Amino acid sequence: MKKNVLFTLIAMLAASSAFAQQSPVTVYGLIDAAFRSGNNYETGVGNAVGTQTGLNQGALHGSRLGFKGDEDLGGGTSVVFDVEMGLVIYNGTSDQQGQLFGRQAYVGLKNKEWGELYAGRQNGLAFDIYKNYDPIGVGNSNEDSWEDTLWGLRFDNTLKYKNSWGPVKAEVQYTAGGAAGSTTIGTTDALALTYATGPFSASVLDQHSTDANSKVLNVVGFGSSFVVGPTTLLLDYFTAKRDAGFAKAASLSGGSLANTSLMGNAGNTLQRTDSVWTAGLMFKPTPVMVYTVGYMTDNVTNDSSTGNSGKVSTGYGLVEYYVTKRTEFYGMVDYTKVSGGEIDNGTQTNTVLQFSDIALGGNTSRTGFTVGICTKF
Repeated sequence: MKKNVLFTLIAMLAASSAFAQQSPVTVYGLIDAAFRSGNNYETGVGNAVGTQTGLNQGALHGSRLGFKGDEDLGGGTSVVFDVEMGLVIYNGTSDQQGQLFGRQAYVGLKNKEWGELYAGRQNGLAFDIYKNYDPIGVGNSNEDSWEDTLWGLRFDNTLKYKNSWGPVKAEVQYTAGGAAGSTTIGTTDALALTYATGPFSASVLDQHSTDANSKVLNVVGFGSSFVVGPTTLLLDYFTAKRDAGFAKAASLSGGSLANTSLMGNAGNTLQRTDSVWTAGLMFKPTPVMVYTVGYMTDNVTNDSSTGNSGKVSTGYGLVEYYVTKRTEFYGMVDYTKVSGGEIDNGTQTNTVLQFSDIALGGNTSRTGFTVGICTKF
Protein backbone atom coordinates (compact mmCIF):
# COMPACT_ATOMS: atom_id res chain seq x y z
CA MET A 1 0.00 0.00 0.00
CA LYS A 2 2.76 2.42 0.95
CA LYS A 3 4.60 1.57 -2.28
CA ASN A 4 1.47 2.29 -4.32
CA VAL A 5 1.07 5.68 -2.64
CA LEU A 6 4.76 6.45 -3.23
CA PHE A 7 4.53 5.48 -6.91
CA THR A 8 1.37 7.59 -7.29
CA LEU A 9 3.08 10.65 -5.78
CA ILE A 10 6.11 10.19 -8.03
CA ALA A 11 3.85 9.91 -11.07
CA MET A 12 1.94 13.04 -10.08
CA LEU A 13 5.17 15.01 -9.58
CA ALA A 14 6.49 13.82 -12.93
CA ALA A 15 3.25 14.79 -14.66
CA SER A 16 3.28 18.20 -12.95
CA SER A 17 6.88 18.77 -14.03
CA ALA A 18 6.09 17.83 -17.62
CA PHE A 19 3.06 20.14 -17.64
CA ALA A 20 5.07 23.02 -16.19
CA GLN A 21 7.65 22.61 -18.94
CA GLN A 22 4.93 22.82 -21.61
CA SER A 23 2.73 25.47 -20.03
CA PRO A 24 3.77 29.12 -20.58
CA VAL A 25 3.33 30.13 -16.93
CA THR A 26 5.62 32.65 -15.25
CA VAL A 27 6.07 32.89 -11.49
CA TYR A 28 7.15 36.38 -10.46
CA GLY A 29 7.33 38.56 -7.41
CA LEU A 30 8.69 41.58 -5.62
CA ILE A 31 9.78 42.12 -2.03
CA ASP A 32 10.12 45.67 -0.70
CA ALA A 33 11.00 46.07 2.97
CA ALA A 34 11.89 49.29 4.76
CA PHE A 35 12.95 50.67 8.12
CA ARG A 36 11.11 53.90 8.89
CA SER A 37 11.08 56.53 11.63
CA GLY A 38 8.58 59.36 11.80
CA ASN A 39 7.08 61.75 14.33
CA ASN A 40 3.53 62.64 15.41
CA TYR A 41 2.05 59.14 15.22
CA GLU A 42 -0.99 58.60 17.44
CA THR A 43 -0.33 56.38 20.45
CA GLY A 44 -3.96 55.32 20.88
CA VAL A 45 -4.30 57.20 24.18
CA GLY A 46 -6.45 60.24 23.50
CA ASN A 47 -4.67 62.55 21.08
CA ALA A 48 -1.22 61.71 22.43
CA VAL A 49 1.47 61.29 19.78
CA GLY A 50 5.04 60.05 19.63
CA THR A 51 7.84 58.96 17.33
CA GLN A 52 7.31 55.59 15.65
CA THR A 53 10.27 53.54 14.46
CA GLY A 54 10.28 50.06 12.99
CA LEU A 55 10.15 47.71 10.02
CA ASN A 56 7.42 48.66 7.56
CA GLN A 57 6.12 47.84 4.14
CA GLY A 58 8.40 49.29 1.51
CA ALA A 59 7.96 52.95 0.64
CA LEU A 60 7.98 52.30 -3.11
CA HIS A 61 6.18 49.04 -3.90
CA GLY A 62 3.76 46.58 -2.39
CA SER A 63 5.34 43.14 -1.93
CA ARG A 64 3.72 40.48 -4.11
CA LEU A 65 3.75 36.99 -5.58
CA GLY A 66 2.08 36.28 -8.91
CA PHE A 67 1.44 33.77 -11.66
CA LYS A 68 0.85 34.84 -15.23
CA GLY A 69 0.73 33.20 -18.62
CA ASP A 70 -0.53 33.33 -22.16
CA GLU A 71 -1.47 31.00 -24.99
CA ASP A 72 -1.41 31.74 -28.71
CA LEU A 73 -4.80 30.97 -30.24
CA GLY A 74 -3.69 31.78 -33.77
CA GLY A 75 -4.71 34.59 -36.06
CA GLY A 76 -2.95 37.19 -33.94
CA THR A 77 -5.08 36.37 -30.88
CA SER A 78 -3.87 35.10 -27.52
CA VAL A 79 -5.47 34.40 -24.16
CA VAL A 80 -3.71 35.80 -21.08
CA PHE A 81 -4.16 35.56 -17.33
CA ASP A 82 -2.58 37.04 -14.22
CA VAL A 83 -3.29 36.27 -10.57
CA GLU A 84 -1.30 38.24 -7.99
CA MET A 85 -1.36 38.21 -4.21
CA GLY A 86 -0.16 41.00 -1.94
CA LEU A 87 2.13 40.27 1.01
CA VAL A 88 2.71 42.19 4.23
CA ILE A 89 6.43 41.59 4.45
CA TYR A 90 6.99 42.40 8.14
CA ASN A 91 4.52 39.78 9.42
CA GLY A 92 3.87 37.47 6.47
CA THR A 93 0.12 38.06 6.20
CA SER A 94 -1.93 38.80 3.09
CA ASP A 95 -2.39 42.40 2.00
CA GLN A 96 -5.45 43.91 0.25
CA GLN A 97 -8.14 43.14 2.84
CA GLY A 98 -6.91 39.55 3.09
CA GLN A 99 -8.09 38.65 -0.42
CA LEU A 100 -6.05 35.70 -1.70
CA PHE A 101 -5.27 37.35 -5.03
CA GLY A 102 -6.11 40.85 -3.91
CA ARG A 103 -3.73 42.73 -6.19
CA GLN A 104 -5.27 41.33 -9.36
CA ALA A 105 -6.96 38.24 -10.74
CA TYR A 106 -8.06 38.39 -14.36
CA VAL A 107 -8.23 36.58 -17.68
CA GLY A 108 -8.29 38.26 -21.06
CA LEU A 109 -7.93 38.21 -24.82
CA LYS A 110 -5.38 40.15 -26.87
CA ASN A 111 -5.52 40.79 -30.59
CA LYS A 112 -3.08 42.93 -32.55
CA GLU A 113 -5.90 44.59 -34.47
CA TRP A 114 -8.92 44.52 -32.14
CA GLY A 115 -7.15 45.38 -28.90
CA GLU A 116 -7.20 43.87 -25.42
CA LEU A 117 -10.13 42.83 -23.20
CA TYR A 118 -9.70 41.75 -19.56
CA ALA A 119 -12.19 40.46 -16.97
CA GLY A 120 -11.75 40.07 -13.21
CA ARG A 121 -10.27 42.02 -10.31
CA GLN A 122 -7.99 44.69 -11.77
CA ASN A 123 -6.35 48.04 -11.21
CA GLY A 124 -8.75 50.92 -11.64
CA LEU A 125 -8.18 52.97 -14.77
CA ALA A 126 -7.29 56.04 -12.70
CA PHE A 127 -4.50 54.05 -11.03
CA ASP A 128 -3.25 52.82 -14.41
CA ILE A 129 -3.09 56.39 -15.70
CA TYR A 130 -1.75 58.30 -12.70
CA LYS A 131 1.02 55.84 -11.85
CA ASN A 132 2.60 56.86 -15.18
CA TYR A 133 2.80 60.52 -14.09
CA ASP A 134 3.50 60.19 -10.37
CA PRO A 135 7.23 60.68 -9.58
CA ILE A 136 7.41 57.31 -7.80
CA GLY A 137 4.61 55.56 -9.66
CA VAL A 138 2.18 56.05 -6.72
CA GLY A 139 4.19 54.97 -3.69
CA ASN A 140 3.38 52.41 -1.03
CA SER A 141 3.69 54.21 2.31
CA ASN A 142 0.81 56.22 3.75
CA GLU A 143 2.63 59.51 3.36
CA ASP A 144 3.62 59.16 -0.31
CA SER A 145 0.46 57.57 -1.73
CA TRP A 146 -2.56 59.15 0.01
CA GLU A 147 -3.97 60.41 -3.29
CA ASP A 148 -4.93 56.88 -4.37
CA THR A 149 -7.78 56.83 -1.81
CA LEU A 150 -9.42 59.63 -3.78
CA TRP A 151 -9.89 57.60 -6.97
CA GLY A 152 -9.58 53.99 -5.79
CA LEU A 153 -6.93 51.36 -6.38
CA ARG A 154 -8.44 48.06 -7.50
CA PHE A 155 -11.94 46.96 -8.44
CA ASP A 156 -13.69 43.58 -8.35
CA ASN A 157 -16.05 42.48 -11.16
CA THR A 158 -14.31 44.63 -13.75
CA LEU A 159 -14.04 44.67 -17.53
CA LYS A 160 -11.28 46.71 -19.17
CA TYR A 161 -10.70 47.31 -22.86
CA LYS A 162 -7.72 49.04 -24.46
CA ASN A 163 -6.52 49.66 -28.00
CA SER A 164 -3.98 51.87 -29.77
CA TRP A 165 -3.94 53.72 -33.06
CA GLY A 166 -0.50 55.14 -33.72
CA PRO A 167 0.42 57.49 -30.85
CA VAL A 168 -3.14 57.45 -29.43
CA LYS A 169 -4.34 54.89 -26.88
CA ALA A 170 -7.91 54.52 -25.59
CA GLU A 171 -8.85 52.63 -22.42
CA VAL A 172 -12.28 51.89 -20.94
CA GLN A 173 -13.25 50.44 -17.55
CA TYR A 174 -16.64 49.08 -16.51
CA THR A 175 -17.12 47.67 -13.02
CA ALA A 176 -20.42 45.86 -12.51
CA GLY A 177 -22.33 46.59 -9.34
CA GLY A 178 -24.16 43.28 -9.12
CA ALA A 179 -27.18 44.83 -7.38
CA ALA A 180 -30.47 43.14 -8.24
CA GLY A 181 -32.85 45.46 -10.04
CA SER A 182 -30.25 48.16 -10.75
CA THR A 183 -27.72 48.70 -13.52
CA THR A 184 -26.03 51.63 -11.78
CA ILE A 185 -25.68 50.86 -8.04
CA GLY A 186 -22.12 49.83 -7.18
CA THR A 187 -20.79 50.51 -10.68
CA THR A 188 -17.70 52.36 -11.82
CA ASP A 189 -17.09 53.47 -15.39
CA ALA A 190 -14.05 55.26 -16.70
CA LEU A 191 -12.51 56.45 -19.95
CA ALA A 192 -8.91 57.49 -20.60
CA LEU A 193 -7.08 58.74 -23.68
CA THR A 194 -3.29 58.87 -23.97
CA TYR A 195 -1.08 60.50 -26.57
CA ALA A 196 2.55 59.40 -26.54
CA THR A 197 5.25 60.24 -29.03
CA GLY A 198 9.00 60.39 -28.53
CA PRO A 199 9.85 61.92 -25.14
CA PHE A 200 6.33 63.29 -24.53
CA SER A 201 3.24 61.63 -23.07
CA ALA A 202 -0.11 63.04 -21.92
CA SER A 203 -3.37 61.49 -20.71
CA VAL A 204 -6.88 62.61 -19.78
CA LEU A 205 -9.28 60.68 -17.54
CA ASP A 206 -12.98 60.69 -16.62
CA GLN A 207 -14.29 58.28 -13.94
CA HIS A 208 -17.65 57.83 -12.18
CA SER A 209 -18.53 55.57 -9.22
CA THR A 210 -22.01 55.05 -7.73
CA ASP A 211 -22.60 53.75 -4.21
CA ALA A 212 -25.46 51.69 -2.74
CA ASN A 213 -27.61 54.82 -2.28
CA SER A 214 -26.95 56.21 -5.77
CA LYS A 215 -24.49 58.78 -4.42
CA VAL A 216 -21.78 59.52 -6.97
CA LEU A 217 -18.03 60.12 -7.05
CA ASN A 218 -16.77 61.97 -10.13
CA VAL A 219 -13.06 62.14 -10.98
CA VAL A 220 -11.62 64.08 -13.92
CA GLY A 221 -8.02 64.99 -14.61
CA PHE A 222 -4.90 64.80 -16.72
CA GLY A 223 -1.24 63.83 -16.53
CA SER A 224 1.87 64.49 -18.58
CA SER A 225 5.57 63.64 -18.71
CA PHE A 226 8.54 64.83 -20.72
CA VAL A 227 11.99 63.25 -20.96
CA VAL A 228 15.06 65.42 -21.53
CA GLY A 229 18.25 63.35 -21.53
CA PRO A 230 18.63 61.79 -18.06
CA THR A 231 15.80 63.91 -16.63
CA THR A 232 12.07 63.16 -16.57
CA LEU A 233 9.57 65.89 -15.70
CA LEU A 234 6.13 64.81 -14.42
CA LEU A 235 2.89 66.65 -13.70
CA ASP A 236 -0.68 65.57 -13.03
CA TYR A 237 -3.92 67.06 -11.75
CA PHE A 238 -7.39 65.78 -10.89
CA THR A 239 -10.54 66.81 -9.09
CA ALA A 240 -12.61 64.31 -7.12
CA LYS A 241 -16.16 65.31 -6.18
CA ARG A 242 -18.07 63.15 -3.68
CA ASP A 243 -21.78 63.58 -3.19
CA ALA A 244 -22.98 64.23 0.33
CA GLY A 245 -23.10 60.88 2.12
CA PHE A 246 -21.14 58.97 -0.53
CA ALA A 247 -19.91 55.69 1.02
CA LYS A 248 -18.31 52.41 0.04
CA ALA A 249 -19.26 49.08 1.59
CA ALA A 250 -17.00 47.44 4.15
CA SER A 251 -14.11 45.35 2.87
CA LEU A 252 -14.98 41.72 2.04
CA SER A 253 -18.69 42.47 2.52
CA GLY A 254 -19.59 41.98 -1.13
CA GLY A 255 -21.36 45.34 -1.05
CA SER A 256 -21.12 48.28 -3.41
CA LEU A 257 -17.55 49.48 -4.06
CA ALA A 258 -16.08 47.16 -1.42
CA ASN A 259 -12.35 46.34 -1.69
CA THR A 260 -11.57 49.49 -3.69
CA SER A 261 -9.65 51.54 -1.05
CA LEU A 262 -11.92 54.48 -1.93
CA MET A 263 -12.39 57.27 0.60
CA GLY A 264 -16.00 58.02 1.50
CA ASN A 265 -17.92 61.14 2.46
CA ALA A 266 -20.29 59.58 4.99
CA GLY A 267 -21.74 61.93 7.59
CA ASN A 268 -21.15 64.98 5.43
CA THR A 269 -24.26 66.81 4.21
CA LEU A 270 -22.24 68.70 1.58
CA GLN A 271 -20.48 67.61 -1.59
CA ARG A 272 -16.76 67.30 -0.90
CA THR A 273 -14.25 68.38 -3.56
CA ASP A 274 -10.57 67.43 -3.61
CA SER A 275 -8.33 69.26 -6.10
CA VAL A 276 -4.95 67.57 -6.30
CA TRP A 277 -1.72 68.60 -8.04
CA THR A 278 1.34 66.35 -8.22
CA ALA A 279 4.68 67.40 -9.70
CA GLY A 280 8.10 65.82 -9.73
CA LEU A 281 11.45 65.29 -11.33
CA MET A 282 13.53 62.15 -11.84
CA PHE A 283 17.23 62.41 -12.62
CA LYS A 284 19.21 59.32 -13.69
CA PRO A 285 22.86 60.34 -14.24
CA THR A 286 24.10 56.73 -14.38
CA PRO A 287 22.42 53.34 -14.95
CA VAL A 288 22.62 52.57 -11.23
CA MET A 289 21.63 55.89 -9.61
CA VAL A 290 18.23 57.62 -9.63
CA TYR A 291 17.34 60.83 -7.78
CA THR A 292 13.68 61.83 -7.41
CA VAL A 293 11.87 64.75 -5.84
CA GLY A 294 8.09 65.03 -5.67
CA TYR A 295 5.35 67.21 -4.26
CA MET A 296 1.60 66.65 -4.06
CA THR A 297 -1.05 68.91 -2.58
CA ASP A 298 -4.81 68.58 -2.08
CA ASN A 299 -7.04 71.62 -1.65
CA VAL A 300 -10.22 70.38 0.01
CA THR A 301 -13.58 72.16 -0.14
CA ASN A 302 -16.52 71.21 2.13
CA ASP A 303 -14.71 68.57 4.14
CA SER A 304 -17.53 68.73 6.70
CA SER A 305 -21.19 69.67 6.99
CA THR A 306 -20.16 73.10 8.27
CA GLY A 307 -18.43 73.87 4.98
CA ASN A 308 -14.86 73.78 6.28
CA SER A 309 -11.97 73.71 3.85
CA GLY A 310 -8.46 72.39 4.35
CA LYS A 311 -5.26 71.28 2.74
CA VAL A 312 -2.97 68.23 2.72
CA SER A 313 0.52 68.47 1.21
CA THR A 314 3.47 66.08 1.01
CA GLY A 315 6.98 66.64 -0.34
CA TYR A 316 9.66 63.97 -0.57
CA GLY A 317 13.15 63.22 -1.83
CA LEU A 318 14.34 59.77 -2.89
CA VAL A 319 17.74 58.28 -3.76
CA GLU A 320 17.92 54.82 -5.37
CA TYR A 321 21.02 52.71 -5.94
CA TYR A 322 20.69 49.61 -8.13
CA VAL A 323 23.09 46.86 -7.11
CA THR A 324 21.79 44.74 -10.00
CA LYS A 325 18.94 45.08 -12.49
CA ARG A 326 16.66 43.36 -9.97
CA THR A 327 17.81 44.69 -6.60
CA GLU A 328 18.08 48.21 -5.24
CA PHE A 329 18.74 50.04 -1.99
CA TYR A 330 17.00 53.35 -1.35
CA GLY A 331 16.69 56.19 1.11
CA MET A 332 13.79 58.61 1.40
CA VAL A 333 12.77 61.63 3.44
CA ASP A 334 9.20 62.96 3.44
CA TYR A 335 7.33 65.86 5.02
CA THR A 336 3.53 66.02 5.27
CA LYS A 337 1.53 69.04 6.42
CA VAL A 338 -2.21 69.45 7.03
CA SER A 339 -4.15 72.64 7.65
CA GLY A 340 -7.66 73.99 8.12
CA GLY A 341 -10.48 71.49 8.29
CA GLU A 342 -8.19 68.57 7.50
CA ILE A 343 -6.83 68.74 11.05
CA ASP A 344 -10.30 68.30 12.52
CA ASN A 345 -13.35 69.12 10.42
CA GLY A 346 -15.95 68.66 13.15
CA THR A 347 -17.44 65.53 11.58
CA GLN A 348 -14.72 63.05 12.43
CA THR A 349 -11.72 63.78 14.62
CA ASN A 350 -8.56 63.90 12.53
CA THR A 351 -10.36 63.25 9.26
CA VAL A 352 -7.00 63.04 7.58
CA LEU A 353 -7.34 59.46 8.84
CA GLN A 354 -9.24 59.02 5.59
CA PHE A 355 -5.98 59.63 3.77
CA SER A 356 -4.49 56.17 4.34
CA ASP A 357 -4.21 56.57 8.13
CA ILE A 358 -2.08 59.72 8.27
CA ALA A 359 -3.37 60.51 11.76
CA LEU A 360 -1.45 63.31 13.49
CA GLY A 361 -3.34 63.56 16.78
CA GLY A 362 -4.24 67.20 16.25
CA ASN A 363 -0.75 68.15 15.07
CA THR A 364 -0.18 69.71 11.68
CA SER A 365 2.89 67.97 10.26
CA ARG A 366 4.99 64.82 10.11
CA THR A 367 8.58 64.21 9.05
CA GLY A 368 9.70 60.71 8.15
CA PHE A 369 12.94 58.96 7.20
CA THR A 370 13.03 55.62 5.37
CA VAL A 371 15.75 53.24 4.19
CA GLY A 372 14.80 50.14 2.27
CA ILE A 373 15.68 47.29 -0.05
CA CYS A 374 13.65 46.06 -2.99
CA THR A 375 14.29 42.93 -5.03
CA LYS A 376 12.34 41.45 -7.93
CA PHE A 377 12.19 37.91 -9.24
